[in-house]
Amino acid sequence: MIEISATLSFLVLGSDGQAGLALCQYFSERRVPYQGIATQECASLDLLAQQIATTEHRYVFNLLFEEPTGHSLAVIDHWTPLAETIATRCAQHQRGLFQLSSARVFSGKLARAYSELDVPDPISPLGQQYWAIEQRTAELCPQSILVRPGWLFSEYGTNFLTQLVDAAIGQQALNITGKLRGNPTDAHALAKVLLAMAEQLDCNAQEPALWGTYHYGDSDACSLFTFAKAAITAVKSMTEVQVETVEEGETVTMVNTIAEPENSELACKKILSTFGIKQRPWRRGIHDVLKSLYPSPS
Repeated sequence: MIEISATLSFLVLGSDGQAGLALCQYFSERRVPYQGIATQECASLDLLAQQIATTEHRYVFNLLFEEPTGHSLAVIDHWTPLAETIATRCAQHQRGLFQLSSARVFSGKLARAYSELDVPDPISPLGQQYWAIEQRTAELCPQSILVRPGWLFSEYGTNFLTQLVDAAIGQQALNITGKLRGNPTDAHALAKVLLAMAEQLDCNAQEPALWGTYHYGDSDACSLFTFAKAAITAVKSMTEVQVETVEEGETVTMVNTIAEPENSELACKKILSTFGIKQRPWRRGIHDVLKSLYPSPS
């Protein structure tokens, strides 16, 4: 096992989300010191500020802003004061801050992948919230890394993959939209990316060029319909399903095609050139996640 730096330790806010659970699992496997704090425990701004001020951990992972299921605006009302509290305290106490954002900062109108050089132009209230939080965080805490991930999936909670598997088990025919394009991204792959970035920052703590905004999504970008077909093929080999046909159409029950940007594809060249991090194939991630959900009989 690779030795972990003595200064590399983490406070994980939102340890009960997809990214948080995957990250904490990876930390445990690597024996990296960390403390996880669930979303509900971060509700009090005063207690949260005290936690960041008194923690012995050098880095803070803010994973509280993972995209909410159903995209309820009521869920994000508390995000701005949370972001300001976290960024302010991290700056005051010299904690390196990693924070999840979203491809929703872009309108989705471009016909190519979005890079970090593209100026955000959000059109939805959720996207506007993400962009405002990004700007405020960078202003309050210059030593921060903002990561815009692709479409997250995992074995945890409710996400498009778990919804798709449930539908395949209970329904004979599925209609999945082909209008939406993006980077399906295994939350476990994202966890490895986040730790790899932190390890390099820990070795180059005085290098200001490393801080900033980055994109990460698994390769290769595809339509939601293509992702669904691959997932259904994989799950059929692991458990009994009723689904017989998967056709391209509207998917109102699983994803609101009106609320989603048509193009959420992310270019990931900056993270490669800066940190040497390569994208992992999302198809491999599907198989790994499904093996966790449906382990082979021993």
